[in-house]
Amino acid sequence: MEEKRVSGVMSWFRERFGRQRNGQEQINPYENPPPPSHPSDLSISTSICSSSSSHQHLPSFLSSSLRSALKYDLYLCHSEKDMEQAQSLATFLEQPGKSLRCFLQERDCALGGAVSTELLQALRDSHCWLLLITPHFLKDDWCLYQMHQVLSEGPMSQRIIPSVLDMPRSELPLELRFLFTVDLNVNREFGFKQVYSTVLHYLKDVCEKETSSSVSQTDRREESQL
Repeated sequence: MEEKRVSGVMSWFRERFGRQRNGQEQINPYENPPPPSHPSDLSISTSICSSSSSHQHLPSFLSSSLRSALKYDLYLCHSEKDMEQAQSLATFLEQPGKSLRCFLQERDCALGGAVSTELLQALRDSHCWLLLITPHFLKDDWCLYQMHQVLSEGPMSQRIIPSVLDMPRSELPLELRFLFTVDLNVNREFGFKQVYSTVLHYLKDVCEKETSSSVSQTDRREESQL
């Protein structure tokens, strides 16, 4: 009697759940994958990872007091008509993985100040100077004024970086033809990297010379005390 009861219950379970299973479509786990992460979540995650890793690779000399003695690492001289290209370069150089300090006239000049005074002050407060030479630059009196100020401040120095855009090098002003020039015509990103490397090399060289000079002075002082 007990066996018949158990058998009856088992038959009822088989009939009940067997019918339900047959009535359902088989679910393919690959047909309905989980929804992808929201794009903003991915971008936030990527930016956090990139910024945290990039800060770890900054050269040590960028923290030197000699670098901080001047307000800007690079003075960007450009025509108003080339503002977009200058801003792109500044964005590239100022990103967390590079962290250079750039001067842009339209962003960094004090409102109400005399243009010539503001530009001259910023020029003297910068380690390097980039001249974005374009057809517009050559027709802009303010650009030519800044170019001659730069040449008078640091002639024959590694601080001047002429960069050519939308014109051949052969059309460079005569005053700049003896200087190494960055060509932005073919590969702009590669040119931006060249600018970054040039500024970095100058800062490193200056900091190393200053360190060497300080060590020499210390040695001479110690020798004189013996």
